[in-house]
Amino acid sequence: MKKLQKSLGLLVALMLFVSLLAACASPEPATEEPAVEEPTIEEPAAEEPAVEGGKYTIGISNPFITSEYRTQMIDDLETTNEEYLALGLTNELVIESENTDIAGQLQQIENLMNQGVDAILVNPGDAVALNQILEEAVEAGIIVISIDQEIEAAGVVNVGHDQKEWAKTSAAWFAEQLQEGDVVLIEGFIGHPANEYRMSGVYEVFEDYPGIDVLASETGSWDEATGQQVMADFLAAYPDLDGYWTQDGMAIGAMEAVKAAGLDEYPLGVGEGRVKFLKLWKEALDADPEFKSFAVANAPGVAATGLRIAVELLQAKELKEDSLSGQYGTTVIVPIPVVVTPDNFDEIYAEYVDGGYPDSYLLDGIMTIEEVQALFKGAEEPAAEEPAVEGETFTIGISNPFITSEYRTQMIDDLETTNEEYMALGLTNELVIESENTDIAGQLQQIENLMNQGVDAILVNPGDAVALNQILEEAVEAGIIVISIDQEIEAAGVVNVGHDQKEWAKTSAAWFAEQLQEGDVVLIEGFIGHPANEYRMSGVYEVFEDYPGIDVLASETGSWDEATGQQVMADFLAAYPDLDGYWTQDGMAIGAMEAVKAAGLDEYPLGVGEGRVKFLKLWKEALDADPEFKSFAVANAPGVAATGLRIAVELLQAKELKEDSLSGQYGTTVIVPIPVVVTPENFAEIYAEYVDGGYPDSYLLDGIMTIEEVQALFK
Repeated sequence: MKKLQKSLGLLVALMLFVSLLAACASPEPATEEPAVEEPTIEEPAAEEPAVEGGKYTIGISNPFITSEYRTQMIDDLETTNEEYLALGLTNELVIESENTDIAGQLQQIENLMNQGVDAILVNPGDAVALNQILEEAVEAGIIVISIDQEIEAAGVVNVGHDQKEWAKTSAAWFAEQLQEGDVVLIEGFIGHPANEYRMSGVYEVFEDYPGIDVLASETGSWDEATGQQVMADFLAAYPDLDGYWTQDGMAIGAMEAVKAAGLDEYPLGVGEGRVKFLKLWKEALDADPEFKSFAVANAPGVAATGLRIAVELLQAKELKEDSLSGQYGTTVIVPIPVVVTPDNFDEIYAEYVDGGYPDSYLLDGIMTIEEVQALFKGAEEPAAEEPAVEGETFTIGISNPFITSEYRTQMIDDLETTNEEYMALGLTNELVIESENTDIAGQLQQIENLMNQGVDAILVNPGDAVALNQILEEAVEAGIIVISIDQEIEAAGVVNVGHDQKEWAKTSAAWFAEQLQEGDVVLIEGFIGHPANEYRMSGVYEVFEDYPGIDVLASETGSWDEATGQQVMADFLAAYPDLDGYWTQDGMAIGAMEAVKAAGLDEYPLGVGEGRVKFLKLWKEALDADPEFKSFAVANAPGVAATGLRIAVELLQAKELKEDSLSGQYGTTVIVPIPVVVTPENFAEIYAEYVDGGYPDSYLLDGIMTIEEVQALFK
């Protein structure tokens, strides 16, 4: 069955800190870190904010928005701030973000000061012009963090990459591979501090390789198209070029120029840690298995790391002396999060390209709360992340008896991501996961294994509605919290967490019946006899009772399988060529739509779909062919499992669910709302978010209840 999320979840992050100077598609280097989804770190709702007496308001000043780097930077900041919102530490960010000049950015900062923010994160459009107003902010008691560019304003902390070392990383690989030969360089803005630091690092590396001859160097203005033109000019002037070194998005332009030149062999070059470059690398590798490159990204996540540092400073914590360096001794250097080499290329490609990240995505990372707190004095003693339950961390086990399903894969991913939040809070340990294709006997063994390992809670997606009851009741008697996810069972002491399957089905059935009013229809069911299917079908027939003009010609199982659903629908279309409509569920809806498409009908019968990216694409194809086409889609969201994990964490802290939080046939079920419903009215918006946003075909529109939403279920 299925799940939720866009973050809502969000996810506890990766690594990094903030970028020294920006170097990407703007007169100031876009050293900005991508939004790495970090788990929203939320403390038990009933608890006081981690800082007694108040929340902090953080302002953002960003003077350049027409850059994918900056978009990712703002996303990272918003995602990371959600963690602190949930902890009761911060309010919503106050964001001043627009394309503007120095005067405009001065106004941004003044606006933030007038709004009474407690901290300002600024990505400065100039290395000196903002110093006076930022020093005024510091004097007024405001914490000021400069991200992506090092400035010398008194009291300001800089957060970013070491731009010289950043450039030396790829230059060292390049020089070692080449050893000798004729090369060209494509720089950022000549004279810009970030570019000057970078180029000094490149030349420093080349000093150790006297056989490398730099024929020419030209600015590519940190712009992909300009970089492409400069490289094309270089190739025309130096047809026997051995190699080229460049940086940021200009590397994509350079590679496009090399590709367009139709050379027998590519000169050696370096790239950018961006999904688009990974795709170009793969094309070159497919044409020549000996092709090599190397890529780093100037990560936008340094901004979000800067936000983490601001939160610590707002709590009157003091950075260790050895945490600061840089030319002014006021800079937190953020390590490069991802370096792509010929050795790890396949792994990185699988994670980001096969994983559905958009072409614009920069390989990113954000330092975790723990990593940031280690920069501060007194970090050896537990800082702001003491376990919410003093001295105790919990171990949660997962029992999943079916793995050959994209739903189950997404479910496990959601569980792991959500658990990372609680690990960062000091509440949980790594999950103990028992997950394989197995029968009832195998799942009984899974649960016994978890009990023997001493877990504090078990989340089980049961393979049968009754066969596991006895062992689960034994687990409850042994003091283990047990949550059944995705299926309601009647075991004493077990809490069920999931959608109301009957209401879930009625959602699409009601739309379908209202649109159709009357006509001949067919139904494609899940496994007949399975509780979820029976609840769903009872809801469908309940809706149809109010529409006597709807005649159900036939109903057949599609086994909750896309290919089977396609075959069943093809058979229905052959038997009932004048069919008016069909109702189905889950991935079978994709199969049914494929069958309708393959039938070459003049007009599609009315049908419902599944809230999955692949179905959205089929819907768009149908809409392009017929602007009057309509459908409706919901997903059985895998995120209910992660919501179950949140409930388990609260129960482990001896909290008690409110009576009105439980319903269902046994009075022991927390009903999780459907996260996303796709209608003709919101289709374009949903399509843009998930399809244009680069989510893979297999992705189910998902959602996970936040810690605050879950805590509201408790007394």
